Amino acid sequence: MKSGDTREYRDPIEDDAAKTGRNLLLVDDDANIIKVLRRSLRREGYTIFSSNSGQEGIDIMKTHSVGVVLSDYAMPGMDGVTFLEKARRLQPHAVRMLLTAHADISTAMEAVNRSRVFSYMTKPWSTTALKKALANAFEHYNLVMENKRLERLTKKQNDDLRHINENLESLVKDRTVQLEEAVREGVVMLALAAEAKDNDTGEHITRIQNTTRAVCIRLGLGGDSSEEIGFASIMHDVGKIHIPDHILKKKGPLNDEEWDIMKTHTLAGEKILGDKPFYETARRIARSHHERWDGSGYPDGLKGEAIPLAARIVTVADVFDALTSDRPYKKAWPLEKALMEMRSMAGTGFDPSVLNAFFDVLAENPHKNGENR
Repeated sequence: MKSGDTREYRDPIEDDAAKTGRNLLLVDDDANIIKVLRRSLRREGYTIFSSNSGQEGIDIMKTHSVGVVLSDYAMPGMDGVTFLEKARRLQPHAVRMLLTAHADISTAMEAVNRSRVFSYMTKPWSTTALKKALANAFEHYNLVMENKRLERLTKKQNDDLRHINENLESLVKDRTVQLEEAVREGVVMLALAAEAKDNDTGEHITRIQNTTRAVCIRLGLGGDSSEEIGFASIMHDVGKIHIPDHILKKKGPLNDEEWDIMKTHTLAGEKILGDKPFYETARRIARSHHERWDGSGYPDGLKGEAIPLAARIVTVADVFDALTSDRPYKKAWPLEKALMEMRSMAGTGFDPSVLNAFFDVLAENPHKNGENR
């Protein structure tokens, strides 16, 4: 056990140390094996706990949250499968791995059936393979923990809404306006939460809303429709809540696998916004704001006027803001360079009529748009 640490075990979803997903428990009755493992993993950034018996490993797990448990199979007193089975009952979310010299099918089946191991490795092991297996295990653990955290957050929000609904009938006449404001505030908070994942302070969604509303008015959509689409536009990237930070905040270009994951934020955003009529425009924008006029966009490859008009408008506003703002992977472009790039995308990336309306808005309000930058 790591000396000097007397923390009591807590639910890892709420335990700040466990949230980092770097706590590793090594269990092997051979002290030399523990030393070799510690030496091999000393540069991997893990907080390593170790024990020489299954019972000692259980004692550690009673007082510490761990993300991954790597255990030997053949140990006196309590074998590795029995230990991992008890570890699963104690900390169900911990990822369990078995390291053994007994590489036979019956051992593997016992480990899977009784303790539901994530990975099965044999002695002697490859250090490279071991590091990769541990990295995969911790990635799995962190994804599970994030999903659990989001489930709890969603449940709390649903409980709060249910409490409001239980008391709504007696308040409906004098609370209609206040309730609408509360819903709108909730939408803004959810949009801000998505922006915060991308290290944004909320200014991005404000700029998108202002630009979208102005373009709608220029297109003659009327005050009510312009306000509705402008407000719905702030939810365009809400699906990024489900994108892992290592992809969302990556400073370099995304590889193909990362890009495929990034593109799922459109479908995730649509799903988050549910099926209520109030969010219909926001759902269309969330799903389709990365479609392109020539059909080369995603997720559906829609072309031309098959793309919802609200999404076509937000596409222009979003690209303009992306080009003229700092992002983790690039510096803000000068205004003239950004506008030149957007003009080149008329009829391919953008609806030409929407783009022309945007340029008209920009020409009419050059000082205001300069402040937004």
